[in-house]
Amino acid sequence: MNTKSFISIYVIIFTIFAITISGCEKVSQMLPSEAVSSIKIGVIQPSGLAPSFTKGAELARTQVNDNGGLLGMQVEFIVMDNQGERDLPDVDESIRIAKTLIEDERVVAILGPLLSTNSTQVGPVVTELKTPIITGSSGHSVTSTGDYVFIAVALSSIQGATTARFAFDPNELDAKTAATIRQEGDVYSNAVADAFEDNFERLGGEVVATESYPHGTRDFDTHLTNINDAAPNVLLIAGFIPEVPLIASRARELGIDATFIGTNAWDIPDALFNILDNNTPLEGSFFTRDFSVDSPDAAEFVKAYTETYKEPPDGPSSWGYDAMSLLAIAIKKAGTLNPTAVRDALTNVTDYQGASSISHFDENRHPVKGLLLHTIRNEQIVLYKVIDP
Repeated sequence: MNTKSFISIYVIIFTIFAITISGCEKVSQMLPSEAVSSIKIGVIQPSGLAPSFTKGAELARTQVNDNGGLLGMQVEFIVMDNQGERDLPDVDESIRIAKTLIEDERVVAILGPLLSTNSTQVGPVVTELKTPIITGSSGHSVTSTGDYVFIAVALSSIQGATTARFAFDPNELDAKTAATIRQEGDVYSNAVADAFEDNFERLGGEVVATESYPHGTRDFDTHLTNINDAAPNVLLIAGFIPEVPLIASRARELGIDATFIGTNAWDIPDALFNILDNNTPLEGSFFTRDFSVDSPDAAEFVKAYTETYKEPPDGPSSWGYDAMSLLAIAIKKAGTLNPTAVRDALTNVTDYQGASSISHFDENRHPVKGLLLHTIRNEQIVLYKVIDP
């Protein structure tokens, strides 16, 4: 065989090999490898703030596995805590965990974090590493950090606007003046308060005081004294637990008689009612949720969660359940674990019904969903009205 013939045969063999390898790569993107025995999904969980987020996600995972899993495989969770002994989950720890889950644990997607401030920092990481994430956050800026980022919670800005309309409505609170108090530097807290103020003033109301407190403080006297001097009809408390009940209690002690209003950061009933010895200051308050144990649409979730954990679900549990359920739908629709295909399938989910109802995701990967306004009566959270999207 001459040199020219040998080279020609070598080229043909190499070409066949290259085509075969390329084909295998395409197949591996379309179907899970036989070497993979389970589908790993990461969960970024704040251990102290809202452990029910993982409980809700775990319920959905169990249901998926009981029905045959995804793509013929069982789903496995890798849960990591981004809070530890801290008062609130940590940004740097959230970033480290996201990288560990993707690079070391090889998860195909992530559920969480909860706080918008954490999620805005994790977003660029998961997008660079091309890993879909469905957070338990509500900040409208969360998804702008990367096109692999989704939220399953009603937007903070929509909740702020909704509470403003409710406060100003002459058939509801009929408030002419309002004040707000928020946590400095927090994405969620600022989004809620800004949206409330903008919408309240646009409707014709007057925002007479705007106060901000640093994370971790327990001294609200200066802020609340300023608010008391302004004598608002309503006070939006755009913070977290334990600050919310502590602010409400001190406000009443200082003589503030405004109606308290809030949003879904209040939606952890066990924690909300376990801070004060006497919860009278919270009586008659209103806050928005995107989930309710009283909603007929959520009945199956409420029943399954209560039977599993021997306690009723709360807001974070509903977000975890919806996040995992939505991810499962997307993977089934995609028919592959390819991250871009899963992301694209998520954007096209419509008419979802789980713990909450989601019509579809908009162009910013925000869920289009209704809100439920609740009030507090006798240490019970009671559904007040349903607000359609």
